[in-house]
Amino acid sequence: MVVTIVVLLILAGVSISLVVDKNGIIQKSKDARREYGQAKANEQEDLSNLSDMIDEATAEPTPKVDVNTKAGENSTINGKKGTSNNPTIPKGYIPIDTATSTWGDGSTAPSQDSVDHGLVIKDDSGNEWVWIPVPDVTVMCNTSNTTEYTLCGTTGETAVKTKLYSKTITIGTDSNKTRISRTTPGKTSTYREPDLVSGSNGSTSDAIDTYYKAILGKTGTKEQLAQLFVDEYKEMIESVSKYGGFYIGRYELSSAGVQQYKQPLTKTNWYSLYKKCTELQASDKVKTRMIWGCQWDVACNFIANKGDKKSIRDSSTWGNHSNYNTANSYTEGTEGYEENAGSKQNTGSSENWKANNIYDLAGNCWEWTQEAGSTDGRAYRGGYYNGYGSSYPASACSFNNPDLNNYDNRRFSSHFNNKVILDTRAWAPVWRIIVK
Repeated sequence: MVVTIVVLLILAGVSISLVVDKNGIIQKSKDARREYGQAKANEQEDLSNLSDMIDEATAEPTPKVDVNTKAGENSTINGKKGTSNNPTIPKGYIPIDTATSTWGDGSTAPSQDSVDHGLVIKDDSGNEWVWIPVPDVTVMCNTSNTTEYTLCGTTGETAVKTKLYSKTITIGTDSNKTRISRTTPGKTSTYREPDLVSGSNGSTSDAIDTYYKAILGKTGTKEQLAQLFVDEYKEMIESVSKYGGFYIGRYELSSAGVQQYKQPLTKTNWYSLYKKCTELQASDKVKTRMIWGCQWDVACNFIANKGDKKSIRDSSTWGNHSNYNTANSYTEGTEGYEENAGSKQNTGSSENWKANNIYDLAGNCWEWTQEAGSTDGRAYRGGYYNGYGSSYPASACSFNNPDLNNYDNRRFSSHFNNKVILDTRAWAPVWRIIVK
């Protein structure tokens, strides 16, 4: 009996060792699972790379366009596929060189330095836009979200829902950073997009037929406006993801369009400016829309982290603010002194109020976005001429009623965001530029 017990104990020990030892069954099972997972991931990556290679090999050649030449089709400067650092140039637009950013000789993609300082395109009317590279669209929007959120003011069978929405983001770096907090569509506690704003009782702003019909036409409805915002936002995100960025208006919006030395549109309500932003496409491959809040955010990050690397939390030294001259310690008559700082100026009037080739993103006039704020507001960004650049900087975000039109110095100019969208739509999303 004793011998039997001893033998059984030995066998038990061996069995336990075989199971729990570092070389035992459990560990080998864990190792096998890990190796399988890694092999699966490698296989998926290989398949993805192979798919990209197949797509590239079978894709139609990308047309090539020369500097100062109008693109006959959606093109690139080197004839290679468009990316965040090799921007697609929309049909009907002309790539132009500037003092700080050139497209190159056409043999390669533009230099990284040129991309970082803002590549410019223009149309035959003289409207100009600057490329904003966005290598990863998830900084703007959580594309993997599966939950549907109902937009404010829509219920029951006519409810309008969205899976895509802008998320909370930190813009800037180190002590220069700031946080833009957002909630999901349908809530009114803070900023969100896409969404309607119709007041606490659902009877103001977007719910007033005069306003939504100004955008949609005589037969439009509030629900159709909500669906328009959802569709345009989705299209914008898909475009940024596909092309690696979007174009932003180089100047504030004027009655003439997006042109230098023009007076920004002010004393105009949000709805009229939204409509104006849709009327600037230069070809059948382009659509223009008012900028989204998340696009403003990535434009701020582009300025803070690339090229000129300006502060977006205190723009006193590079925007038309009331404390501009003091912040720069300039005296009248010296180079860089802006005698008219602190008063509304024509957009693009000073080279000192520019960053990465974009003028007046900081100061001069507040600028509307499509972002909703609280129950009855649309967000406006960028600060203004009669405020300090430390208090109302390029990253500043506030909101007010979109039907207001009695302010001279409040956010009523619109910067143009331009997106390259190659799938044809009846309309497209952003208010800068969109290529279909």
